[in-house]
Amino acid sequence: MHKFSAWFRIIRPPIIIISCLGALVGVLNVSAHINDGIIRISFFQLFMVIIGATFLSAGLMIHNDVTDLKSDRINRPYKPLPSKKIKVKTAQTMGIILMILSIVISLLVNINDTGLLNWRCGILTLSIFIVGITYNYYGKYHGIFGNILVAYGVGSIPYWGAVAVAPEPQYLLVIMPLAFALFIQEIGREIMVNSGDYFGDLKAGFKTLPVLLGREKAMYIALIFYIVFIPIFPISYFGWLGSEKVFGNIYLIGGSIYAAALISTWVLTYKVVIKRDEKKIWRAFELYERTGTRVMVIFFQIMLLFEAFL
Repeated sequence: MHKFSAWFRIIRPPIIIISCLGALVGVLNVSAHINDGIIRISFFQLFMVIIGATFLSAGLMIHNDVTDLKSDRINRPYKPLPSKKIKVKTAQTMGIILMILSIVISLLVNINDTGLLNWRCGILTLSIFIVGITYNYYGKYHGIFGNILVAYGVGSIPYWGAVAVAPEPQYLLVIMPLAFALFIQEIGREIMVNSGDYFGDLKAGFKTLPVLLGREKAMYIALIFYIVFIPIFPISYFGWLGSEKVFGNIYLIGGSIYAAALISTWVLTYKVVIKRDEKKIWRAFELYERTGTRVMVIFFQIMLLFEAFL
């Protein structure tokens, strides 16, 4: 039972939920756009998308915990690896296996419907795999470059779902503004998460942006990315490059609420940071930047799923 609980925790279920919902946003909205508002996706495709997103996300999260071990021993000693509930080599092997399986699944996502391999989805999955591994081993030591690597994976989630079902590359244009907007805000969010992990990362030797510049300066840079997100996300509402708009009023409302939540969590966290009480700072980052923003991401994704059926 303890082993099951440890494996359940190490795959980070909230991240898997976000990954699956994000992929379904791409699948359902692009499919509805292609088929004039009628969603024509087989249960096999939906199953493969959900399993593929789950395996890719779980594999990356497990592998991330392996490379985060030095920092987690300080920041989160209760996690499965630092508490030795799961062996490091076992976790490392399982993470790689799950990511490889996700590539295979992405290649086969349409095999039951078209009889063809989806090479575009397979290559995109491979790129996310490579970028994720690069971040885990290299990005943590190179400031904002590491945040960009993580943001690439997050921004790719809805695009990955679209690639899984779109028959022609031109249909993918409709999802690109959303993917880019998520990419931009995630750079800011990752900087904020690094700011919360400041002391553990410092002792572990990670060269994150807060370690290089200081926590407060890094937070201001994060705020810039949050603000830049605001004029970018409506592009999917108004349409671009001659493409019809794929999202409507629900998207605009959901995106606006999400943007307001990003700014609000930043303000709430910053108010605690300037008081210089490390225990309260830690709690603030955990509450607002980890839990709070994750909840709002799920809220935004649910709003986008509603769009597919309207």
